[in-house]
Amino acid sequence: MTAGDRREAGDRRMAAVPAGRRRGSGEPSVRQVTEELVLVEVGDRRVLAAAVCPHRGGRLKYGRVDGDRLRITCPLHHTTFDLTSGERLSGAACAGIRVVDVLPGDDSGQSPAGGAS
Repeated sequence: MTAGDRREAGDRRMAAVPAGRRRGSGEPSVRQVTEELVLVEVGDRRVLAAAVCPHRGGRLKYGRVDGDRLRITCPLHHTTFDLTSGERLSGAACAGIRVVDVLPGDDSGQSPAGGAS
C-alpha cells in the first residue's frame, strides 16, 4: 500500500456515515445565521435557537446535534438542551437556551418569527 493509498483510505474512513443513514438525508447541520442565533436543520425540521450556551458561552454552532431527539450538546462542557423547548436536559447547571422558532420545513411559505416573507 502506498502513502497515497493510505491517505485515500483514511479519507474514506473520515467520511463514514452512521449506520442506517444516507449522506444528505436527515444529517443534522448547524449554521450561524446572526450573532445571536443558529439555524439547526434535521431532516425537514428547522430550529432557530440561541447561538451561545448560557453556562460558559460555548458556541453552539460547533455543538453535537441528536437529530432523533432534537437536542444539541454544547462543545465546551457537554450541557444538552432540548431544541423544541430550550430546556436544559443534562450537564452543567444553567438556564435553558432561547428557542425562537421550530419550523416543520414544509415549504409552506411561512417565515421564522419576526421575519418577512
